[in-house]
Amino acid sequence: MTVFGIPIHLSPLSAPAAAVRWIAAAVLAGGGVAAMIAGLSGPRGSATALLVIGGLGAVGAGHALGSTTRQRRLLSHGNHRNVVANRVEALVKGLADEQRRQWRDELVVRRVQGRLLLPVMCRAAPANLFDHWANIRGQDDGTPLDLTGDVADLDRVLARVPSRRLVLLGGPGAGKSVAALRLALRLLQHRGQGGRLPVVLPVASWNASTTGLWRWVAEQLTIEHPELAAPTGAGRTLADEVAQPDRLLLVLDGFDEIPGPRRAAALRALNEGLDEHSHLVLTSRTEEYRRAVGDADVLRAAPALELRPLSVAEVVECLRTSTRRTESDGSGLWSEVITCLRQGTGEHAQRLRTVLVSPLMLGLALSVYAAADAHPAELLDAAALPSRARIEAHLMGRLVPAAYNPPPNVGPPPRWRAKDAERWLRGLAEDAVRSGAPGGELAWWQMYRRWAVAATAGAVVLVHAATVALTAALPLHGTVRWLGISCPFWAALALAGLLPLAVALTDVHLAEPRPVRLSVRPRLPGIAARALAGAASVAFAWLSNIPTEEHPYPTGLPVPFALVISVFFLVRATPTAATDISSGTPRALLRTDRASALTAAFSLAVSGPRRWCLEALVLLPIPLLVTWQGHGGAGQTGVAAWAAVNGSAAVLTFLYGLTASAWGRFALARVLLALTRRLPWRTLDFLDDARDRGVLRLSGGAYRFRHSRLLDHLAGPQAPHALAPSWSAGVLARWPAPLVAGVALAVSAASLTGAIGGTARPPGPYRATPSACSLLDSAALVAALGGAPVRDFDPPVDGGMFDTEASDYGVTWCSWHAANGSRLGLAAQTVASTASLDATEVAVQDFAWMMNTPDRHPDVDPEARPCDWRHEHVGLVPPEADANHWESLLLLCGNVLVDVEYLPATTARPPGGTYETAQRLLMGVTVKALRPSSG
Repeated sequence: MTVFGIPIHLSPLSAPAAAVRWIAAAVLAGGGVAAMIAGLSGPRGSATALLVIGGLGAVGAGHALGSTTRQRRLLSHGNHRNVVANRVEALVKGLADEQRRQWRDELVVRRVQGRLLLPVMCRAAPANLFDHWANIRGQDDGTPLDLTGDVADLDRVLARVPSRRLVLLGGPGAGKSVAALRLALRLLQHRGQGGRLPVVLPVASWNASTTGLWRWVAEQLTIEHPELAAPTGAGRTLADEVAQPDRLLLVLDGFDEIPGPRRAAALRALNEGLDEHSHLVLTSRTEEYRRAVGDADVLRAAPALELRPLSVAEVVECLRTSTRRTESDGSGLWSEVITCLRQGTGEHAQRLRTVLVSPLMLGLALSVYAAADAHPAELLDAAALPSRARIEAHLMGRLVPAAYNPPPNVGPPPRWRAKDAERWLRGLAEDAVRSGAPGGELAWWQMYRRWAVAATAGAVVLVHAATVALTAALPLHGTVRWLGISCPFWAALALAGLLPLAVALTDVHLAEPRPVRLSVRPRLPGIAARALAGAASVAFAWLSNIPTEEHPYPTGLPVPFALVISVFFLVRATPTAATDISSGTPRALLRTDRASALTAAFSLAVSGPRRWCLEALVLLPIPLLVTWQGHGGAGQTGVAAWAAVNGSAAVLTFLYGLTASAWGRFALARVLLALTRRLPWRTLDFLDDARDRGVLRLSGGAYRFRHSRLLDHLAGPQAPHALAPSWSAGVLARWPAPLVAGVALAVSAASLTGAIGGTARPPGPYRATPSACSLLDSAALVAALGGAPVRDFDPPVDGGMFDTEASDYGVTWCSWHAANGSRLGLAAQTVASTASLDATEVAVQDFAWMMNTPDRHPDVDPEARPCDWRHEHVGLVPPEADANHWESLLLLCGNVLVDVEYLPATTARPPGGTYETAQRLLMGVTVKALRPSSG
C-alpha cells in the first residue's frame, strides 16, 4: 500500500499490537484536534500558526498509523490467503477466456488459419544448442526424444518433453512467432481445470540485469491488463500472485530482439530464475541464440527445435492453390513464376527459390500480388532485381501500396491513401527505432514520446501561466518588494513558480505513464468517510469564525483553507484498480485509461513529489485572496471573486492531473501530431486498419510491424539510434529538487501573504458610511465594555468629530457605557468635495487639523499608511498606558474618517489589552464603513 504516495510493505500484526497502535492513532488524532482548537481559540500570535500546523500534522499522522494498522490486521486473518487465492483463480480464468478470443482473432488477421497455414516442419537443432538429454529427461537416460513434426502440432512435441521446456529456433521469417502463438492457443484449448495458463510475452523489453524474470512477467501482465495492479497486501499485487511458476507457462517470443550485450545475461537469468516447476518456450533466431550460448550457456533442461525452410515443391503448391485468377490465355496468375521455380537453371531462378522458401517472403509475395495492379511476373526481371536482397526489398516496398490498393470489390475500401499511409508508417518505424522501443513496439502511450513530452510540457507551462493570469485578475492592488525588486503580486507569483515549474517539467520528461484501470465502487465507503471528515472540517472552520462575546473578531481557520484541505483529503482516496479482466487490446486500454484519468484527475495532480510543488502554486491564489480579504480587501472581496478563484483552481488542478495520465499525454500529442501531419487524427483507427490489412500485428496491448524486417525496411538504413537519457535526470529528478522547490515556494508564499497583509485599501472615494450606531454589533460591544451596553446621548469626549455641530459636516457618532464604568465612542465621517478640492484632499486637511489640535492626538505612528488599521492611527497614550486613560484611534482612508474612543473599566480590563481591543474595534468598523463607490 501507499501512505501519502510513499510505498510501504506491510506484514501481519497481532491483536494486542494492533490495539496499541490504534490507541496511539486515536491519541495523535485527538491531540491534533485539541491543538487546532487551542490555536484557533486563543489570542493571536506566532503560536497560533504553530498549533494549527502541528495539529494538522498530528491528525495526518494518526490517520496514516490507523490505515496501516488496519491493513496489517487484515493480513493476519487466517482466511486472507484463501480470499486472495480465490481472486487469483477467477482472474486466471478471465485471462484464459480473453487470451483465447484475442489469439484466435490475431491468427485470422495474420492469415495463418486452415489452408492458409504454410506446411512448416521442425526438427532437432544441432546438439551444441541444447542441454544433455539426461538433464532434459530428468533421469539417467540419455536417449534422444523424437522432436520431428509439423509446427501445427507443437503442443504434442512439447508434451513429449518431461521438463516442459522448449527452444524454438529458425532463420529470419521462418515463422517462429506464428508457431509460438499457435502453440499457446492449442495449450489454452486443452487446458484443464487449474492447469497452467500459457502467456505469450515479447521478451525484447526484458533487462535481466535490473529486473528479475518473474518481476518482469508481472509488470508485462500489468501493462496488458491494468486490473492486475490491484494490491493484495504485504506489498504484493494480483500480478505478483498470477506470475508464479506453478500458474503460468511462459512463451517468450523474440529472444533475438533483446539488444546483443543483454542476451547472455538474459540466458543466465533464465537459468537462475527457473526452478523444476517452471515451464517455458523460448523463440529466437538461430545465429543470435548460438552467440548467446557461446557467451553464457544453453537453456537448462530444454531441447531445441529448428524450423526448416519450405521446399520448392511446397512453395509451388502454395502458389498454385493461392488464387483462381488467370491470364488472358487461360494460364494461372503464378504460372510463369512456378515454371521458373521448377525448371529455371540460372542465377536469378536460384535467387528466387532462396527468397520464396522463407515463409515470410512467400506470405509477402501472396499479399503483394493479390492486388489487381500488380503482376508476379515482375519477380522474373533479373536486371531490376539482381540480388536476393533486392528481391526481398522489392517485396517489402510493395506491401504497403498493395495493402491500400486492394482489388475492386474485395474487402472494405481504404480510408487513407497509400501514399499517406506509407508516410505515416515510415514515421512510426523511425520513431520506434529512435526511441529504442523493444521489438519496434507501437504502444499508443509510448509513440512519438518526444512529441508527447513537448505537448505535455506546453500544457504544464499553460497551467503555470493561467495561475499567474488568475492572480493578475484578482482584486489585488499594489506592489511587493521581493528579491530586491518592486513588482506586482502576479509577477512575484510567476517568479516564485519558476522552480516548481522546472521540477514539474522534469517530471514530464522522466515520467512514463502507462494505462491503468480504476474502479470507484470498492472505495465508496472510504470516499464517503473522507467526504464526511471534510464536511466536518469545513463546519469546524465556519464555527471557529462565528463572533462571540469573548471574541467578537475571531481569528478562526479560514473556510477556504478548510475547503481546500478537505478536497485534497477527499481526492487522495484514489479509486482502486479494478479486479475483473477486460479486453487487453490497445483500444480497450485507451478507453479504460481515459475513464480512469477523468475519474482520478485531482488525485493525479498530487501523485508524486515532483508534481506537488506546481499544484501548490495552483492553489496559492486562494490563501492570497484570504489574506487580502482580511486586510486591504476587507469588504471588497465578493462571492464572484471567491467563485472565480476556487473554480479556476479546481479546473487547473483537473487539467494538470490529466497531464499525468497516459491518455492525457496521448491526447495532447495527437493534437500536435495531427497538426504537423505526422499521424492522422484518428490514430487508433489507422493502426487498427493497418493491422487488418496485414501491415501490423497485435502483441498484447500494443501493435508491432508484421515482421522486424519490415520495420527495418520502413525505418531505413539511416534511422537514428535510441537517445541517451537527459542530463536533467541527475539534477532536477533527484529528491532534493522537489524539497528545495517546496521550501522556496513556502518562503515565497509567506513573503507574498505578508506583503498583502501590509497592503493598504484602495484610496477611494467611498460612498457615505452607514450610521455609526450600526457599525458595531452587540457581541462586540459587550466584549469591549465588559457588560451590557447602554446608549449615551452625550458624546464621550468634547470637540473633534464628536462636536455637537459635526453632523453638519456629514459626521455620525454613537456612544455607549456599561455599569462597570467602561465607555466607548464611535464617529464616522464621509467627506464631500468642495469647489476647489476633491473629497480625499478635504479629508486629508481635516485629518491634519485634528492631529495638530493641542489637546488631541499628539502621537502619530511613523509607519502609518493610508487605510491600514494596523498602523494608521494616532493615540492619546501608548498601548501599555494606565487603564484610567482613554485610548483614541483615528483612521483616514480616502474621503472617510473613523474615530474610536475607548475607556475600559478599572475593574475589568479586556483580555487582549486596551490598545488591542480598540484596534479590533476599528478594524470591524472599517470593514463595514468603507463602501467603494460604484462610480
